[in-house]
Amino acid sequence: MNHFTETTTTSLGGNLLNSLKGILFGFALLVGSIYLLSFNEHRSINQALALEEMQEKIITVDTPTYKTEYENKPILIYGDIEPINPLEDTIFGVKSDALVLEREVEMYQWVEHKSSKDEKQLGGSTETVTTYDYEKEWKSYEEDSVSFRYPENHHNPIMQYKSKSFSTDANLGDFYLSENVVSMLRNSSSYTGLSTMPDTILGMSNHKSFLYKGNDVENPEIGDLKISYSQTQKGLYTLAGMTSDKAFGHYESSNDRSLLFTRSGKVNSSTIFKEEFQSNTILTWVLRGVGLMLMFFGFMLIMGLIVAISNIVPIFGSLVEGVTAVIAGGLTLILGSVVIAIAWFASRPMLSLSIIGVGIALSALVFFMKNNKKS
Repeated sequence: MNHFTETTTTSLGGNLLNSLKGILFGFALLVGSIYLLSFNEHRSINQALALEEMQEKIITVDTPTYKTEYENKPILIYGDIEPINPLEDTIFGVKSDALVLEREVEMYQWVEHKSSKDEKQLGGSTETVTTYDYEKEWKSYEEDSVSFRYPENHHNPIMQYKSKSFSTDANLGDFYLSENVVSMLRNSSSYTGLSTMPDTILGMSNHKSFLYKGNDVENPEIGDLKISYSQTQKGLYTLAGMTSDKAFGHYESSNDRSLLFTRSGKVNSSTIFKEEFQSNTILTWVLRGVGLMLMFFGFMLIMGLIVAISNIVPIFGSLVEGVTAVIAGGLTLILGSVVIAIAWFASRPMLSLSIIGVGIALSALVFFMKNNKKS
């Protein structure tokens, strides 16, 4: 049986107790969200300043030839990268003359899918219906079946092999690239070397594009393994960073940010920095969204006791929950805007004041729209 349903009931007293616990967790979420928003804004500002500094100072080197004048300065170099040492996955004897070799391992295993639905009852109790579905799927990580709600007949064996990346150091003209630098290169292509290897490797059947451990690749069983390879080939790449005695690495900005960018092919500096500024902006907004969402849920939990009491009459509780959501949304816009603005004030004072103004305006709009709906 792979589908299970559980129904539990939480009494009014249990809901009130959970709400009291939720208040503490809500304050913790508020503190965490403020920290995340502050950290994110400082990170974003420092990254933007470092990018501006590097872009202003960067020197484009037309040929990958080392000169002492490049020392401790941001430079952009491009050319053919050649590996110094061959790559090998010694477990399976897979060899490559590429820069990076990726072993990708998947295991056919049980996966637990859980979903819950709450229904408020008259008197303040809550009925919760939880369903557990177990499905067989290929996964690149190991599902811990011991933690399943219904582990019986859903046991996953230990994953015998794990995914792993192999990289080598390399040269780009006169410049030396360490393994850490080479591992940043991304130009993945399929690995064809399995086609020349034996039909059986360590008890696994070689299907020439992947290795398989199991009886029938068309009808996999729990515990079957599939191993495939990809690689980053040697060739033309562009790197932006800093050199120290021919060793190419990260550029250290004046605000202690480490910057190193790699691109496949020949790419000019303006394109690279445009993409990096965009990436910084996207990451900033993603983390802002996460921080504001955590703040919203924090305020909701803090007001959860009011909702729990009002749920004695479910219809009334739904109305109160809607009102608290509006209040939480308004408080999130105000407090979130203040936190973000404070972080920006030192470097962008006018922008920070604008952020506060926008936050207050949006929160006022939320309350105004809510009052209009009521009338």
